[in-house]
Amino acid sequence: MRKAVVTYNFGDYDRVAPILWKSSDWDYYLFTDNHEANTEGYKRVVLDKSFFHSEDPKRRANQIKYTPFKTLEEQLGEHYDLAIVMDANLAIEGPLDDFVDIYMMSSSDGVFITHPNCDSVYDDLDLCNEFKKDDPLVLLDTHRYFKEEGYPDKVEHYFQTTLSIRRNSGGWSIVEKVFYDEYAKWSKRDQPMMNFVHWKYPVLDLNVIDIKHIGEYIKYEKHHFEK
Repeated sequence: MRKAVVTYNFGDYDRVAPILWKSSDWDYYLFTDNHEANTEGYKRVVLDKSFFHSEDPKRRANQIKYTPFKTLEEQLGEHYDLAIVMDANLAIEGPLDDFVDIYMMSSSDGVFITHPNCDSVYDDLDLCNEFKKDDPLVLLDTHRYFKEEGYPDKVEHYFQTTLSIRRNSGGWSIVEKVFYDEYAKWSKRDQPMMNFVHWKYPVLDLNVIDIKHIGEYIKYEKHHFEK
């Protein structure tokens, strides 16, 4: 089984955290637009600008975040069976094989984390507006779109944008095909859209865990608004 950690940092949005525990049977990729970026143990990947659908650093990062298997195979010629996809400011500090073995069910497509604060996508959009994460009018339009599509007020809401484990499965192939087409039309905040896509296209069998369970393997610092 081929395994990779995929992270991303565009527009120097994050400080890239070091790999404190590195396993020889995992490959580590940092996708970035900075040829001089401090990679902290990752293999730096700078793709041509023509690859991206947007000039916005957030949207470029999310293009990588939601097409890791497709991007690795088509752009680098590398096929992987499993990937941990995570933000660049998270530090690996434990054995990833143990992390996967404990929380990744043999038949599941992946592992997501429950959101520590939001009970719904609409709470998430409100939080984005409160902390000025996107244009208020764009957030409102996204809210209206979800409502028009019939997205319920209360559906289990995932914090998957920080970190997720993914198996290269048919379900993820579908998500990789449809995510960006939906996302490109609405808010650049990917978390509400991924939750919506997961509801609209119920093709992923997921194990959902509390964020407290990742601490032995991944160093995560809470956002200031988290409980």
